[in-house]
This record gives sequence, structure tokens and C-alpha cells, in this order.
Amino acid sequence: MRTRTPVAILVATAALTVLGGCSPSSSDAGAGSGQKVTLTVAEWTNPGAVEFTKELNAKFEKAHPGVTVTLQTAPTANAAWQQLWNSMLQSKSVDVLAQFAPTQQGFAPDYTNLKPGGSSALVASGQLTDLKDQPFMKKYDPEVQAAAVGYQGGVYGVMAAQYVGAGGLWYKKDLLAKHGLSVPTTYQEFLDACEKLKKAGITPIFVSAKDGMHGGVWQGIANQMIMKGRQPSESVKVSEDRARAFWKGTQSWTDPVYREISERHTKIMEYVEPNASGVSQQTAPGVWATQADNYPFLLDGSWDGLTIQQANPKLNLGFFTLPGTDDPAANRVAFKPDLTWVVPASSRHKDLAMEWLAMFSEPGNYKKWLEKTGSLSTQTAVRNTELPWMDWLNTHMGDAFPQLSDPWTPAGAPIDAKGPDLYKMTPIGGDSIDTILSRSASAYRKSVGR
Repeated sequence: MRTRTPVAILVATAALTVLGGCSPSSSDAGAGSGQKVTLTVAEWTNPGAVEFTKELNAKFEKAHPGVTVTLQTAPTANAAWQQLWNSMLQSKSVDVLAQFAPTQQGFAPDYTNLKPGGSSALVASGQLTDLKDQPFMKKYDPEVQAAAVGYQGGVYGVMAAQYVGAGGLWYKKDLLAKHGLSVPTTYQEFLDACEKLKKAGITPIFVSAKDGMHGGVWQGIANQMIMKGRQPSESVKVSEDRARAFWKGTQSWTDPVYREISERHTKIMEYVEPNASGVSQQTAPGVWATQADNYPFLLDGSWDGLTIQQANPKLNLGFFTLPGTDDPAANRVAFKPDLTWVVPASSRHKDLAMEWLAMFSEPGNYKKWLEKTGSLSTQTAVRNTELPWMDWLNTHMGDAFPQLSDPWTPAGAPIDAKGPDLYKMTPIGGDSIDTILSRSASAYRKSVGR
């Protein structure tokens, strides 16, 4: 659940016995014996996720007399969430904590001398608990979990949510049908559809450019073009090879492939809401949903289905991935690991935290979580939900691949070192493609000391 990635949450059906045969820690010994214990869970705000977590917490309390589960939340906007989890870790006051999956790209090779940041830094510094031997981990795809939260043989969380963000498009099925259009399968078909809609007096795409959601167009096209002809299992290596090439100076943001991506991005951006730079991502899904006769497409992540449905329950809703090339076979789904439950090493109620995660991981509960959040399943025995808007995704996940990672950059590097500054690129901004790419290439070289 990106940008609010943005998401996350829990379940029901717990055992009163302690997992793994371990005896309870002294801080948990009073659970069920009349002594009061408070288990603290923290996650960023997402409507479906928070709603489900509250339900799960109530069930957990019922199954554990004497235990109160406290939920702490904050939005990801304006660094509010980062400030909350930082303060909770410092005060050792959180037991189960949501983090964005660090992924293997969070740990740069030794030759870069780069230190990990964010959740990767928590793993590398020993601040998170290794969960690989917990019984509930057997329910999850081990390769997916290792790629998302693995480090030196350990698995430091439960990656419970993954989403389509880059290039994800919500669409109004009835509005497309009204104009004789179906889901486009190529880049040119998408442009032709947008042009037809524009001539009919309709603005094709709604997006929050204020919060950078239009960057999904560029990223989505890049994922598909760079991964063209490759197997899904190669995506991690492709990311590593590209990062190495950037670091060594054999690739640059001024290379022809990035110019072509930028040109395609710019053409699509000609069809977005003219005032997109003033649209907030927090309000965009709801506003879009209520405009029945305008904006057939919404550029937004797959995590926002419930928000859209609540804003307009009657909307005949669909979701697909923007086709970035003219080869339908190359226009595959790129998903990104997202919300990951971790247990801080400083947790005061670690055994209860493990029981909470076990309850979350029960297949029936996890399926409810998928329904509430629209996440793609990370469990081997639980299929993706049959929510109406998941129809396209459910038929295209067979050749999906993990979204490509950015080249390695040092902490504090300018934002455009990781790629073109799309806030300033035409037509949202006033700078040309050449100016933007040259600026990004220079920023990257300076950030790595070349």
C-alpha cells in the first residue's frame, strides 16, 4: 500500500499455548491469570487495513484474557509514520510493527561502502527478530519472503502485502463501454483510447501529481521495457546488474532507453487532469469515484479498491496495468513488496507478538485481510481474492514480476539522482526531457563521487 503504500493487518483464531514450545517471557506470564498485559501494534493508516486490524485485535483480546491490544497509527504523508515508528522503537514501546519490505536491494554490495537505511538498517543492526523458524512462516512462499525480508540466512518479518503501484490504472468499466472501448493491451492502443475520449470531451486520466503518483507512468513503462524478453525470476538480477552498471559508470540516466521511457511518459501525461499538480493522493480515489461521466482512468495503486468502493458503491470498477510497449507479451504486471510485520528485538511481549502473527497467518483470516486491503497473496495456499476489480489481475499474475529497484545511491543524495524529477518534467513542469535527464545523470555522478 504504497504512498500509504502505501496498509496492513490482521486476523483471528488463536491458540492459548505459546508457540515453538517456549515458556512465556516474564512480561507475558500474567496473560490469562488476571494480570493486565498490553500488546502494542503499530501500522500506517489505510482504511481497510486499519478496520481489519481493529477486528483482529478484538478477537485476540477475547482469546487472551488479561491482554489488551493497543493500535498506534499515523499516515505516511509528511513523514508522520516514520516519526511514529522511530519514537516507538527508541522508547521500546512497540511489539508488532509494520514496515515496508526492505528487499535485497536494501543491502548494497560491500564495494559501494553504502550503509543500509530504513527497515534494512533495522535488520542489519540486529533490531528485528528472526522469524524464519516460527511455525506460521510455513504458510508463506519461502522464496518471496526471503527476497523481501531475508538477510544472511534469516527472515526478519512477514511480508503480508504486495501491490501493483507503478503503472497501475483503475478504470470505470461502464464509461469505457459507453465509448466502445475495452482494456488496451498495447501502448498505442492506450494512446488511441485516450485521444478518442478527449475528442468526446472527456479528460481520460485523473492522478495526484501533487504527491508524485504520476511517477507510476514512468516507472511502469520502465519496468516493462527493461524486463522485455526476460523471465520473472530474473528481475532481482536485472535490478542488481543495472545498479552495478550505474555505479561503474557504464549506464546513465541519459542513455537512449531512459529518453524513450520519458517520451512515452510525456505523451501519456498530455491526457491527465490539467490541475493534477494540485490533487492530493489522500483524496484522489474518492474524488475520481464520484465523477461518473468523466475520468475513465485513475492512476493509483491496487491498494485503493476499498476506498474507491466506499466512495461510490455502485461504480463498476476494474484495474489493469498500463501497457508501456507495443508488445502485449511485454506489458506484464510488476508488483512491489509492501507491508511487512516485524517484531522488534526490544519487544516486551515477544511470545504474544508471535501468537498475534500466528493468528494473522491463519488462512481464513489472511483471506479476510486480502479482501479488506486488495493485496496480492503471499501465502502459498491462499489465492488472490475474487473481488470484482481483481478480475484482470487474477488472470495476469502468472507472468508477473517484482518491480525493479532503483540504482544504489548514498543517503542524502538528491532526489533526481534516483531518476528523473517528474515534478519538473513537461507537461507537469516546465523543463524538457533532455534537461531533466542531464540533471539526473549529473546528480547521480556527484552523489557517488564520480
